[in-house]
Amino acid sequence: MLKYFVKLTQDLMIAGLSIGFIYAYVKNNFRKIGKNILHAVIGASFIAAIVLAFFIQTTNKINQGYVNLTMYCIFVGAFLLWGIANIPLLRNKIRIISEIATYVTGSLMIFSIIFYIFPTIFLYPFNFDLSGNTIFSTEFIFRIAGMLFGALLCYLAALSAGKCLASLNQNKALIFTLCALFVNALLYSGRAIQVLRTRLIIKSSPLTFNIIKITLNYYKDFIFASMAVALILVILVILNNREVTEEYSNKAQLRKIKARMRRMRRWAVLFIVCAVIAVVNLTVIDAYNNREPASAPVEDPILEGESVLVPFEMVEDGHLHRFGYTTPDGILVKFIVVMKPGSSTYGVGLDACDICGDAGYYERNDQIVCRRCGVVMNTNTIGFRGGCNPIVFEYTVHDGLIDIPVSELIANQNEFK
Repeated sequence: MLKYFVKLTQDLMIAGLSIGFIYAYVKNNFRKIGKNILHAVIGASFIAAIVLAFFIQTTNKINQGYVNLTMYCIFVGAFLLWGIANIPLLRNKIRIISEIATYVTGSLMIFSIIFYIFPTIFLYPFNFDLSGNTIFSTEFIFRIAGMLFGALLCYLAALSAGKCLASLNQNKALIFTLCALFVNALLYSGRAIQVLRTRLIIKSSPLTFNIIKITLNYYKDFIFASMAVALILVILVILNNREVTEEYSNKAQLRKIKARMRRMRRWAVLFIVCAVIAVVNLTVIDAYNNREPASAPVEDPILEGESVLVPFEMVEDGHLHRFGYTTPDGILVKFIVVMKPGSSTYGVGLDACDICGDAGYYERNDQIVCRRCGVVMNTNTIGFRGGCNPIVFEYTVHDGLIDIPVSELIANQNEFK
């Protein structure tokens, strides 16, 4: 649950704030037709994203890298034209053209955001590793709940920030909207360069490498920068709505003004609450969710002649046990033993697999999990080849002992170099 709560917050916060700012700016400063156009674009964009997700899931004919590159370029180009169309001097001289350009470029930015972000999000439930459980399992429901909480958090943040933006005059609203969209444009420019470099369309250089590095390593900072713009906005709204400064002719009008000011302060407070939750989510919760899981201690087996022996009584509690044998070359070869549920047999294998190397395994809620990729093992399949299962080796069982030839461990020492 926490993983997808963090993931949806990380995926949607910048996108949500960008869409919220565009929508609020157009709705508050242009004719009603602009709002209707954006409603139609948002609906059509979600339908297009669902169709794309379907084709990605059912065919191998979609090159998502090129789709994303196209969306990056559309957003950046539309952002530049949108900024030009809303220059105050130009906007006042050619009002109709400015409005049309704002509708078109705003629609293109919204479409590019939704068409880029949401196909991947729609496919998350299809990629859950449920280890054989159904969609009615608790694990599936928790992960869906995490996604929904993350999406709701980003929606409320975008809604409250948009409401606050709508209370400002057009020039102030333009400044905040440009700043928020600029953060997104920087991020998308870096991602476009990353795709172009990966596809060998542009040559690698120190400049492109540094741009890609910033985009990948400082992604959360882009999120925080976008939220910081919105935070400055809501603080300004709170300051503007502390005391009544506009004129009124009667007490009824005064009550109406005060009610509007209270409403704006509440929207501002809602964004602050969402921002605090998002920051905690992306820092504390994310760190907790990605914390290094505790490893079972490496126990000493019994060394007898050319055999390494593990007595049943050491491993019959049903938990993961890790043992180690140091080869003549000084390499510690680790192997695991776990009693299989509902039986008297044991799963035995190296603390390594063919896919993830010597990352090893840990125990979580009676499940055996790969430390590197997070795949949950079916305990009954430990001891069989394939997938992320532990690498198997020859051993025998006799007289209440698991008997492993030393030669088998020496033969597999290269897995731990």
